[in-house]
Amino acid sequence: MQHDEKPLLLFVDDDPDVQSAARLLFRHRGLEIVCAHDAQSALTQLATHAIDLVLLDLNYSRGATSGAEGLALLKDMLVLRPELPVVVVTGHSGVAIAVAAMRAGARDFVMKPWNNERLAKLIEKMLANRPVERETATEPAMIVASAALERIVAEADRLAPTRAPIVICGPAGSGKTLLARRIFALSRDAGSEILIRAEDCNALPKEQGNWLIRDVEALTPTIQRQLADSLERTVPPRVIALTSHDWSALEARFDPSLMLHLGMVVLTMPPLDQRPDDIVALITHFAHYFATRHGLPEPDVDDACLASLKTAVWPQNVRSLRARVERAVLTGTWQVPSREQHGKVGGPTTLHETEHLLIETALRKHGFNVTKAARELGLTRPALYRRMARYGL
Repeated sequence: MQHDEKPLLLFVDDDPDVQSAARLLFRHRGLEIVCAHDAQSALTQLATHAIDLVLLDLNYSRGATSGAEGLALLKDMLVLRPELPVVVVTGHSGVAIAVAAMRAGARDFVMKPWNNERLAKLIEKMLANRPVERETATEPAMIVASAALERIVAEADRLAPTRAPIVICGPAGSGKTLLARRIFALSRDAGSEILIRAEDCNALPKEQGNWLIRDVEALTPTIQRQLADSLERTVPPRVIALTSHDWSALEARFDPSLMLHLGMVVLTMPPLDQRPDDIVALITHFAHYFATRHGLPEPDVDDACLASLKTAVWPQNVRSLRARVERAVLTGTWQVPSREQHGKVGGPTTLHETEHLLIETALRKHGFNVTKAARELGLTRPALYRRMARYGL
């Protein structure tokens, strides 16, 4: 079967001259290319576009030669797209680091300065076997810029290869589900998870594997005991439980036998207003994503606007910020009032207004398909219908 669209490459390199040379080489051969200059912009491009292959330099900071930045990015990309073909492009790091990258999942490597003909033939050979159905990560990238989130992600990565059950606490929209799926992707038995909504759970799955339990505090006492029994098995399921409650509140709700298992590892995601560096990074990420998706320019963000966004109130954390950035892309303005007016960013300023905006945005995104919108919002269909009636949607 023929591919109707040109293959799309992502080239990650901090040198604009090298990027320009790559663009000329591949466009001359009928291949489209997008470029990124560091790990964050690379993940944004991967989440935005249907990338067929990545050319990955291993160093982005001035003077860096260890290849550590590129190896970390390689892991992040393969979390999003496990089958993504990655070709490492290395100069300063040398062959040893390139070989380490291949052990970590890269398909091949080339040395700088490359030979145009040999590089082009290698890429064409690898693209010959690309799937007919193009795949895109469509925005699940975990953007990490703050030291607080870096520490949590590092601990999650360390624990991912184990079988330990993990509880992830944190307010709604703080990134608990993304962190859980990263752990599953890096686990020994990587694969799709079985989603369990605790409030609707009348029986646990018969299948073993990866169980993602949302709102774990809503499990009934009977299901709690069944879950404890499941975790006692010789080969238990890999359980990651999510909750907006803090751990002390869970202790009062959980069966003591279940506490023995779930109390081993607890990770806590801080709210977005405690992670200003993540706010800045996410604004850049979502602005590019929604501008590309809607075919509109990215809205400018001046220093005053950025300062207001960094100190704004985000009732639904990353979800609120995501919706706010999409609105800015659609309207072409951030509509930031003076501090005398509100002391924070314009638009939704209460939980009621923010929820209304999030629900309306999700419904419009999915053409008012309630099932798809409810899935994105983490709600049941009846719960979404109730909110739609409340807001006249």
